[in-house]
Amino acid sequence: MAFGILYTRPVAKASNLPLDLVTITSSQQAPEEYLKLNPLGKIPTFVGANGFILSECIAIAIYITSQDKTTPLLGSGNTENHASILRWMSFANSEILPSLGGWFNPLIGRSPFVQEEVELNRQATLKRLQIIEDHLAAKTTSYLVGETLSLADLFVAGIIAGAFRFFLDGEWRGAHPACTKWFLHVYEQPIFSDVAGRPVLAEEAMANVPPGKRGE
Repeated sequence: MAFGILYTRPVAKASNLPLDLVTITSSQQAPEEYLKLNPLGKIPTFVGANGFILSECIAIAIYITSQDKTTPLLGSGNTENHASILRWMSFANSEILPSLGGWFNPLIGRSPFVQEEVELNRQATLKRLQIIEDHLAAKTTSYLVGETLSLADLFVAGIIAGAFRFFLDGEWRGAHPACTKWFLHVYEQPIFSDVAGRPVLAEEAMANVPPGKRGE
């Protein structure tokens, strides 16, 4: 029997949990049965084999990871590291993801295109990525928290993978070596690469133009 339905596949793979994956393309197109589980239609939602229902991506990731009582991904019992892991996950989810979506979605027609707003979101995203760069540049290890891979690394790298694919070109990567090295290092870990494959890096950033005018 499957442990449940989940969306954080790297963590689930590391925990050796059997999961059924159900794809919901958008909250606006969520089927009626999904809305019964999550009335807001937000993605993801976890449904355990025992009927336990959990929403919000950080809560789900923590819950899944904690099923392995020996996992080092949650800080190995160090409360400061555990709190720092939560800090970086929250930072990525509440600070980076919204601005990155506001930068990317209008360029592909997923939301209305307003050039000034796209630019503001671009600047906001880069400002937040600079915080990661400065943090990593000051560390002597290759991880966001402590000296070993943690859930923070997996979670944050997963969120900003799209930025590296569509926006963070060679010029940006050259100017941000710590963040780039960390991102590629996380991607090289089997727990990540076995699920995500090889990283795709932008040759040049997507231009701030309406979707129909790209390539003209």
